[in-house]
Amino acid sequence: MKKKRIRIYSSLTALTFLCASAFCACINTDTSAAAKTDQSRFYFHGAEKAAANKRTNFYIDTNNNLWAWDSVYPETPYIYDAFLPPTEPERIMKNIKEVVPTGMYNDLFYVLDTDNSLWELPTDMDPSIPKKKLLDDVAVPNMEHAITANGDLYVWDMQTRYISGMVALTKEEMKTPRCIVKQAVHTDLDSSTNFAIDQDGYLWSWGECKYGELGQGESYIKSSSPTIIADRVAKFYRSHDRGEPTMYALKTDGTLWAWGYNDEGNLGNGTTESVLSPVKILDDVAEIETNVQMHTNLSFAIKKDGSLWGWGYNLYGQLCTGNTEPVLLPVKITDDVKDYSSVYATLYFVKQDNTLWGSGFNISSFSNDQPELTPPVLLQENIDHIQIIDDTVFSFGTDGSLSICGYNDVVQINDGFDSPYEIDRRKILDNVAWIDGECGDIFAMTNDGKLMNFSIVAIYDGKVQPTEPAEIPLPLT
Repeated sequence: MKKKRIRIYSSLTALTFLCASAFCACINTDTSAAAKTDQSRFYFHGAEKAAANKRTNFYIDTNNNLWAWDSVYPETPYIYDAFLPPTEPERIMKNIKEVVPTGMYNDLFYVLDTDNSLWELPTDMDPSIPKKKLLDDVAVPNMEHAITANGDLYVWDMQTRYISGMVALTKEEMKTPRCIVKQAVHTDLDSSTNFAIDQDGYLWSWGECKYGELGQGESYIKSSSPTIIADRVAKFYRSHDRGEPTMYALKTDGTLWAWGYNDEGNLGNGTTESVLSPVKILDDVAEIETNVQMHTNLSFAIKKDGSLWGWGYNLYGQLCTGNTEPVLLPVKITDDVKDYSSVYATLYFVKQDNTLWGSGFNISSFSNDQPELTPPVLLQENIDHIQIIDDTVFSFGTDGSLSICGYNDVVQINDGFDSPYEIDRRKILDNVAWIDGECGDIFAMTNDGKLMNFSIVAIYDGKVQPTEPAEIPLPLT
């Protein structure tokens, strides 16, 4: 399935990357069309300049030059106002291999040099603030943590706060990277409840928990050291509902395991009681989604045979059971699915015959302001895949076209009253390779190497529509 970029590594993929990292430190000279449109070299909204109401975007060319330009926020993004024209791209650094975005509310970002050293910089590139080296021989950089070429997982700053033996560190001591797990290949850290998979497939957890989400057999833990909680793990997922998390592990044999918060049956084990250690809930799973778009206790899984299953929060009938009761055990929704995604009260899925379907809240037209309990309904034909960015659901046609097929968020407009939406479903662009962005600021790469930018706005008469795409004058090489 084609999903937005997230840093999730299977054991095999991560090991391959770690072994190759030293070899690939040399400058990349690939100037093919594929290299020019490589999404992994773009970092949209990678850092914030809060004082200037801007977010910085980054691009690394094939000569390892780092380029930057700013997206300029309107006063009211999403509602009536489109993003202002972006600033001109500028080359700001040389010999850069990767950028680690730090997102909102952070005045720092990280870059990985071509010699695999990791550095910390201010987002405004203030020359009076020198860049600071954090670590050498880094294979997988991340925010406040990194995996080195030999698999050592280092943490610093806020990532040390809930580790036993580190809670008393001073602010200055927290700035020093410390190794906590050996032979790591994948991490999922959020400063308080943290996980890592090592090269042998063991899943480690550490930090704080309130609902057993660490999987260490206790409901409440204030701080803990890294502890093994499962074996043969290929992927890890987390779901949050207003800070009440449920965790999932997909094992190498295709079994799906879950633990943690379970108020709406989001564990899928037949109960609504929190579970303190991993329990198996489903077999033959290929991929799952935990509805992270809107933080609801709802999960979906696609099995190896292409069947789509779901469980948990079902207030708007997204799970196609004919009612709005929570679903405590996984139920099959449909067969022959090749792509799917969900946002809050809706489920979208693309079948093998390239038809796009949906169920849940006003899925067919979004023309009413009341929930409609619907079975799956046909939305579009000739669709290759879909992608959700914030509130907007985009569909990619089999002909390479891009359009909006849904918009599902309750925005307060018209003096504070909820307004229904009328979606402009007209084609936005042709020949689209991928899209990225956030907060209604969308970037689209065409297959012939043009980077386009447009906004999604919900204007006061209830219409949801894109602005006219404009090309970013970035020298793609």
